[in-house]
Parts: sequence; C-alpha cells; structure tokens
Amino acid sequence: MNRVSIICLGVRDMEASVKFYRDGLGFVTDVTENNPHIVFFNSYGTKLELFPIQELAKDIDDVNPPAIREGFSGITLAYNVDSKAKVEEVIELARKAGGIIV
Repeated sequence: MNRVSIICLGVRDMEASVKFYRDGLGFVTDVTENNPHIVFFNSYGTKLELFPIQELAKDIDDVNPPAIREGFSGITLAYNVDSKAKVEEVIELARKAGGIIV
C-alpha cells in the first residue's frame, strides 16, 4: 500500500491556480484551458489534481459537506486499486491502523 495515486488540492481560484502550476512552475498537463473544471498534472507516479474546493467538499459528502472554514483543508489523497475487493482490503487496513471511515 505504499503509494498515493492522486494528491488533490481544493482551490478557490482555478484560473490563478492553473496559471501558477502550469504556466509558472511548468507542471505538465494536457489541459490547455485557463479555467477548467478539473485538471491533472503528470508527475512521476503520483498525479497532482486541482479541483474547486466547494466541489471537493461535496465530493466527500454531498449531503453534509465538511465546512471549509472550520477545519477542512481542501486536500485529499487518493489510493487507486483495480477491484472492489482491494478497496475493502484498504479500508479495513486503514480502520485497523486507527483511521475513521466516513
């Protein structure tokens, strides 16, 4: 389990964030738009994703999203696997390690 597939940053201003990472720092992406809904940057092994912070909160829980100003930092980590059984294994591993499954 020693890998992270995606690091997602919830951003308040997508256009400024794309300009910073793609145009300023030179992060590589296929996205040519300046204000896309979502963008993934290619890197060695782990992708960096930019996603609107309000949408990221809803992605976590669309009924009761975490409050952005009350502790939700707007960062998520993804660990992608190739089967539902492996998802269950990873969830159980996290639970046994003390993780809280929401």
